Amino acid sequence: MNRRNILAAIGALGAGGAIITGTGAFTSVEANRNVSVTVEGDANAYLSLDDTGNANSKYLNTNSTDELEIDLTGNNSTDAGGTGVNADAVTVIEDLFEVRNQGTQEVELTVTPLTFVDTDGANTLAVLAVPDGSFPTSTLSTGNAETFSLVVDEFSPTDADVSIDSEINFLAEATE
Repeated sequence: MNRRNILAAIGALGAGGAIITGTGAFTSVEANRNVSVTVEGDANAYLSLDDTGNANSKYLNTNSTDELEIDLTGNNSTDAGGTGVNADAVTVIEDLFEVRNQGTQEVELTVTPLTFVDTDGANTLAVLAVPDGSFPTSTLSTGNAETFSLVVDEFSPTDADVSIDSEINFLAEATE
């Protein structure tokens, strides 16, 4: 046998082997899988928003969809006893609520906005959510929580009615 025939035979064997074994690629696959999702209230979700269990939790309500709400008005359904914050005063409510990572990964928590302001001429109402840990973001490993306090600064030299009715946003993103 000459060299040319041997090379042709080796080439044919190699090409035939590639055809037999294939490349493992495919054009499409369709597969059905089960998906189960349960929607929970704030206290039981993967990112838990809950009271801290102290006396200040009277300023928190849970609405009809189990979402946590801060209520410093006379409409507070838990009957905290007052109907609002004092005029020309700074009110501090320590350890009001906590945000707990009940998921499976470490997350970086960002809360926005941390400051709410309403002005009416010289009258100003400012509310600041203050994390006990790091600012402006907190890293929460699985099972850990960040506790927030509230500082309310009300300045009304003309005794005007200022109020805030807004929303706060909690964003938790996996660090890995």
